[in-house]
Amino acid sequence: METIENIAADQNYCEMAKMFSNDELKSWTMDQASILSYEYSSSPEGGDSTASKAIVSERKRRRKLNDKLLELRGAVPKISKLDKASTLKDAIVYIQDLQEQERRLQAEIMELESKSLKKDPGFDFEQELPVLLRPKKTRYDQIYDHRAPISHPIKVHELRVNSMGEKTLLVSLTCGKARDAMIKICEIFESMKLKIITANVAIVSGMVKKTVLIEADMEEKDSLKIRIERAFSAVSDPDSHLCIQSK
Repeated sequence: METIENIAADQNYCEMAKMFSNDELKSWTMDQASILSYEYSSSPEGGDSTASKAIVSERKRRRKLNDKLLELRGAVPKISKLDKASTLKDAIVYIQDLQEQERRLQAEIMELESKSLKKDPGFDFEQELPVLLRPKKTRYDQIYDHRAPISHPIKVHELRVNSMGEKTLLVSLTCGKARDAMIKICEIFESMKLKIITANVAIVSGMVKKTVLIEADMEEKDSLKIRIERAFSAVSDPDSHLCIQSK
């Protein structure tokens, strides 16, 4: 199954690489045409305004494409090369890695649940799950249960909030591997009533790294960034020296 997925990913990569190679060739041709068009339009006879508009439109399209590529590079932690084809391939590998981490975490949760039920048939496994993984009917009560003990501040080391396209925010959070750190992080995201598209968790070098993709309109992006930064600054341990990066 993995071999088929890899072959499909390689085929997608080759197609995208070919697309960008052709795109770069077209861009060079368009630039040459732009020069000729400018010289022609500057002559006494004048030029075709339609051709000039087409060139300007093509340049805007390519500029927008390059901006999207830069945003993609900012979201992918490891970029092997700076060309377009390599960036797309690295992004595909990164997404596949996140999907594999998600599958592994789900398998671990199922294994833990099975072991806990064998030891204690009356064990309530839902109480041990982060808020985002609990049934919807209990989320509100879990977040606003004032009888629950107050936990200690979490050691958040890095928080990055980056804009991904016109209607998406990518939040990347790195914190210490404390017992209740993941639960508190999930509760913070849940309490802000965000439109979460996907959420992934990974353990890297003894640190917990959570990546959340959020749907957000252009008008509310800036305010959402500020809300997220303030929320985690409020619960972060001062000794952790939180580093906030926002784009």
